[in-house]
Amino acid sequence: MRVLILEDDIDLAEQIAGMLRDEHYAVDVCHDGEEGYDIGLENGFDAVILDPGLPTMDGFSVLRKWRDAGLSMPVIVLTGSRKEVSDMKEGVRAGATNYLTKPVDLELLLDWVRGTVNSAGPSTKKPSIEFGALRVDTQSLKVWLGNKPVKVTPSEYRILHYLLTNSDRPVPAEELANKNFEADVVKTANEVPVFIKRLRDKLGKKTIETVFGYGYRIVEPSVSDDA
Repeated sequence: MRVLILEDDIDLAEQIAGMLRDEHYAVDVCHDGEEGYDIGLENGFDAVILDPGLPTMDGFSVLRKWRDAGLSMPVIVLTGSRKEVSDMKEGVRAGATNYLTKPVDLELLLDWVRGTVNSAGPSTKKPSIEFGALRVDTQSLKVWLGNKPVKVTPSEYRILHYLLTNSDRPVPAEELANKNFEADVVKTANEVPVFIKRLRDKLGKKTIETVFGYGYRIVEPSVSDDA
């Protein structure tokens, strides 16, 4: 798998690159917006890690131009802002798959790279996850149950996406809390059931099962499941 890191913080870019190379990813690093745009346009990357605050061309402009050119590889935006909802909206409008705030939790970033690459497939395909009647577009961050759109919050989306990309096993509440929230957002395992209940209310009570002693596992929903 080949990943492009487009980040003007040289030390951070090298930290991320080193982590990904240790996981056997092929990594390209660039610190300039216009140059990064050309590199992304000319090469088939499986994922991109993108900083909005780039010289010569800002990251969101790079991303919009990639999307306008028909590129659909997953893009994880690294933002220095703590305004979660407004930043997510701006990133989604530009075509981001997901975003993380700085300072970056490298372990969490690695989980998101794994998840986006595994769920999206080759960059020539539309990045989406289909699981029974459930469909998640990881580019627009939209969710459907059958043909009906389901409105989820950013936190609900993150937990749902993580459950989907780990659908082969039950996921402990501690893992859901640790892997899906940045360090500046206080979340504990005790709060996870609140988000699980909200997702069950929206997707059907049987969609997320509790595996006692292990955690939560997503089950393929049908449009006839009770909501």
